[in-house]
Amino acid sequence: MRRWLPVLLLLALVLPFDAPAQAPAVKIGLLLPYTGVLSVQGIDTTNGFELYLTKIGRKAGGRAIEVLKEDDEAKPDVALTKIKKLVERDHVDFLVGPVSSVVAVAIRSYVHEQQTPLIVPVAFTRVLTSPQQASPSIFRIAETTDQSNYPMGAWMMKNTKYRRVVVMATDFVAGRHAVEAFIAGFKAAGGEIVKEIYPPLNTPDFAPYLAQAGAEKADAVYAWFAGADAIRFVKQYREYGIGEKMPLTGHAVLVDDTIMPAVGDAALGIVTMGSYTSTLDNPENKAFVAEYDKRYKTWPSRYSDAGWMTLELIAQALDDLKGDLSHRDKVREALKNALPKLKTPRGHLEFDQYRQVITPIYVTRAEKVGGRYVNTVIERIPNVRQEDVWGWWNKK
Repeated sequence: MRRWLPVLLLLALVLPFDAPAQAPAVKIGLLLPYTGVLSVQGIDTTNGFELYLTKIGRKAGGRAIEVLKEDDEAKPDVALTKIKKLVERDHVDFLVGPVSSVVAVAIRSYVHEQQTPLIVPVAFTRVLTSPQQASPSIFRIAETTDQSNYPMGAWMMKNTKYRRVVVMATDFVAGRHAVEAFIAGFKAAGGEIVKEIYPPLNTPDFAPYLAQAGAEKADAVYAWFAGADAIRFVKQYREYGIGEKMPLTGHAVLVDDTIMPAVGDAALGIVTMGSYTSTLDNPENKAFVAEYDKRYKTWPSRYSDAGWMTLELIAQALDDLKGDLSHRDKVREALKNALPKLKTPRGHLEFDQYRQVITPIYVTRAEKVGGRYVNTVIERIPNVRQEDVWGWWNKK
């Protein structure tokens, strides 16, 4: 013992008595569909998120970041079970998701009660950030169903010869809300809707519905189908030759960048509208596309952009808070104030008073450039607010 006493005294002098404990990792729970008809969106969102996580060395605000993933299967009951696990058992600091608007509506009250901040990258039903349903804990970086679909009505009346249109959409919340907004905008601009057709989610054969559309005397079809449904719908639309009579147009999900290789030439010429495309011509997007292509051997989709930007938002808030998450009010305020500081692939963005993103909307045409299928920007509508496009339905 005497022999070790000098060594112990030296260590006592060298080492601090009150060495600060290392802060625990920040836990972020991803509630996204990794199986089922919307799995493409869930996987792409995760890919963008993980790419940014690598970029920042898996740390922000001086703390490590731990990611927990749960497959909500795009089902409300499954999502509620999974989100309760993330919040009550895993004690996550932030939640990210969902993709499905049905799921978003189902988990809204739980998130509001628990007050765990939720960043919504994809689900875009208008009601989530309406004055009636907006929650201090919910932040959405995806455009609402109205922010893109409503302006498309006026744009079509101004820039095309389409005056009589057939509407087709998946028969669930996102599809219904999207085309309702288009119908309102198109009618307000003087257009006419001659028929509405709503196939169920995960329709394997659209032939009966395409036959209904083909029987109408109309100038075009405006459609909303996503993921695997979009691939089948667009290809079958081409196969049945309806496009020769009525050009196909719609929301950006119809020819998402991520599904374009599977759709192939059937996508060419389709004009859509949304908040992101990989062809955006700015330095931030070009760098993002290059990094994404290097890692995943493909260009990013709007879901990839959403995943990237979601973590960019959280990381900025963590840096601003210096990793201190002890006060929920300050965390929410940091998230809201972080968005304008970001240099995102979409450009400068802000939240409105309901924590809904104010975003540019891009009109694009599907083309083949250098052997790659892309959505080329043909017009930009700057800084669209949800308040600008909800007057046809919203009553405060």
